[in-house]
Amino acid sequence: SFSRGGGRSTCSFPMMQTQALAAFLVLAIGSASAFAPVLAPSGVLSKAKSPISPAAGTNVLAAARLPLRAGRSMSASAASSLQMKDTTKIAVGLVGTGVVGGELFKQFDATKAKLLKDDGVELVVAAVATVRDGKPWMLCDAKGLDVKAYEAAVKDDSKGEDSDLKKMAEFCKGAAPNAAMLDCTAAEAVSDMYLTWLEMGVHVCTPNKKVGSGDLKRYKACKAAMEKTGAQWGYETTVGAGLPIIGTLKTDLLATGDVPKKIEGIFSGTLSYIFNTYKPGMAFSEVIEDAKNKGFTEPDPRDDLSGTDVQRKVVIVARECGLDVEMKDVPVDSLVPAALRDWTPPEGAKVADAFINEMKAFDAEKEKQIKAAMDKDMCLRYVGVVDLEAKKASVTLAEYPNTHPFAGTQWADNIVAFNTERYVPQPLVVQGPGAGAAVTAAGVYADVIRIAKSC
Repeated sequence: SFSRGGGRSTCSFPMMQTQALAAFLVLAIGSASAFAPVLAPSGVLSKAKSPISPAAGTNVLAAARLPLRAGRSMSASAASSLQMKDTTKIAVGLVGTGVVGGELFKQFDATKAKLLKDDGVELVVAAVATVRDGKPWMLCDAKGLDVKAYEAAVKDDSKGEDSDLKKMAEFCKGAAPNAAMLDCTAAEAVSDMYLTWLEMGVHVCTPNKKVGSGDLKRYKACKAAMEKTGAQWGYETTVGAGLPIIGTLKTDLLATGDVPKKIEGIFSGTLSYIFNTYKPGMAFSEVIEDAKNKGFTEPDPRDDLSGTDVQRKVVIVARECGLDVEMKDVPVDSLVPAALRDWTPPEGAKVADAFINEMKAFDAEKEKQIKAAMDKDMCLRYVGVVDLEAKKASVTLAEYPNTHPFAGTQWADNIVAFNTERYVPQPLVVQGPGAGAAVTAAGVYADVIRIAKSC
């Protein structure tokens, strides 16, 4: 605090500010001798607490009881200790090394050194689980694994052991002060482990939607475990892959006191591409085939056209807003004709090709629908809607004006519009690629970094 009295200015510093300023000047100038009488009346810099808990494996930026008497300089070793960066070590267990998991592993390898240097996060891939020769298998190494070591071990029958996901989490927990399990599968069996991991105090990061949209009791049990142990669950990528949809909702809106009224979005990259492409005069079955050829659809296109994936994302968003909904509570306008929902392909036929051939009989129906929308200067978009005022959610094929943000989507964009008390008359809109291995893996990685920095 500054005051003026007796014709001159004086400056006084509370003790904590004195010590902090002394540390700063030592780092900046290399010696505290000229400032010690004024800045260190107690003669010491007391040990400062890091904003990150020492229990989280940090090196605290502090000098413990270092004398700062006039005429004396701080030793080189003491100055060096002051310059140490805060470091948080986190051991991760990667479950699933398929398209997303494999990409995530490569991103770790490419950026671990930079992450440590720039952000003070030491990331160690302590364990990896996958399927080898048709059996669950895992490899653990407290010193850390890279892609090359993992790939070599997969080919070596003497390496690794039968997969045990609880044991894997325990191993990671013992390898570093902080541990996280990264589920890059779509397996229900892995989803069933989340509660166990969270109860152990092990963080979870995943693009897997099964727990977020599945049984409500299991979902709430996971949330309760987080409250009890402090473990965190990163699921940003369950909705919109790498797009900041969950984070925007949780932090920018709900945490700051905004009140969402309606959230609607195009949550499927596959269906976004289909309706961005589909125009009058085109056969709907041919558009599906085009999407299949570009790699957008699942091996059985009905998995996309049924709307179930969008339904799961809508449930996740609704629960984030406080609605206790189950999948059964969200009606879905399926794009699969009723006659084909239980259909099975002829023996020996590829399911995608056979299904698309069957869809040709329904092209005229969709042609009428797209033409009716175009005649009204509207477009068709497959959307998920969470209506907070009505306390309900739905998935449907709807018409939107060509001036609406949803009409401007391209390729396979995801787009979400947040209509809230603050964002009026225009909604807050998040738009971009909502699918793909690279952006999904990066989203999981970002969750890991956020958690590590909060430890």
